[in-house]
Amino acid sequence: MKKNFQLTLLVIFSAIVFVSCNKEHEAVTKVIDVTLKINEVYNYQIPATGDQDDVMQITKVALHALSNTLDFRNNTTSSAFQYTPATDYVGTDEVQVSTAEVHNGNSNHPPHQGGGNCQGGRHHHDEGTTYIFRITIASVVKPG
Repeated sequence: MKKNFQLTLLVIFSAIVFVSCNKEHEAVTKVIDVTLKINEVYNYQIPATGDQDDVMQITKVALHALSNTLDFRNNTTSSAFQYTPATDYVGTDEVQVSTAEVHNGNSNHPPHQGGGNCQGGRHHHDEGTTYIFRITIASVVKPG
């Protein structure tokens, strides 16, 4: 009888842990193809995504950029992404911007992408939203 009671408690506890540590979001990848002229700046407004402790961060930096920045004011508004190609660069480039979860209560911890585990009774999602910007900078043929 005692073993049945312990087994029942174990099953209930396991069910609670399993439900509380499940994924909040499925992975979403959005590929955005961009064509620019030489030295043209590209701007894109990334809509708010995830929950209150999620922010967007650049997870793959462009190789041929003068700059690629991400300005997120807070988690209730969109993030402003800006890409500026290297001066006179012609070719392709790629930038990835992804959802990252920020640790609450301790600003010393960097954003992370979840770990599949449940810590401190909080939900963590393994997957989020990723924007892949595939950028082509084309040369302009001058008439003449």
